[in-house]
Amino acid sequence: MHTSKNILRNGLLAAVFFITHYIAAAQQGLETTIKTQAMEMAKAILAKDVEKAVQYMPPKLVEASGGKAKVLMVRDSMNKYMSMFGAEIKKVTIGNPGKIISYKDQLQTTLPQTTQVKFMESTVILESTLVAISEDKGLHWYFVDTNIYRSSKLKEALPNLSPELVIPPMKKPEIITN
Repeated sequence: MHTSKNILRNGLLAAVFFITHYIAAAQQGLETTIKTQAMEMAKAILAKDVEKAVQYMPPKLVEASGGKAKVLMVRDSMNKYMSMFGAEIKKVTIGNPGKIISYKDQLQTTLPQTTQVKFMESTVILESTLVAISEDKGLHWYFVDTNIYRSSKLKEALPNLSPELVIPPMKKPEIITN
């Protein structure tokens, strides 16, 4: 025979189970969205689709860089210079997101990125960390490469970054002679 204490305990256990399951499923859904959107950004970079790549830059960084038109011009020029010097991004690999943090009305996380660049007779492998930020509860994510925006500039440009966000130190590029 169940006492009211047993019924209450079993009800609480069931509630905790369902809440834990819901949170885990929501987290997994966010991780999938983050990685999918990061891969879409990587595809845009590989295809030199500057317009699409800029959609994944935080609006504050676009604004601080002189606006969308200037960012598009700089990225386009960078692509042309790379081509002139025989450099080409051959592959971008996106890793799995870290812990997702809710901070100041944003979701934030980091994820590893590996970029292979062919340059003359060599391949340069760059390992970096992307900071991912969502301002709409995880529907759209913006990405910032910490090799481009170093720690001090990153915190200056994006002052709402959580102090809990762990950004690993930059790694030295690996150069493989072909």
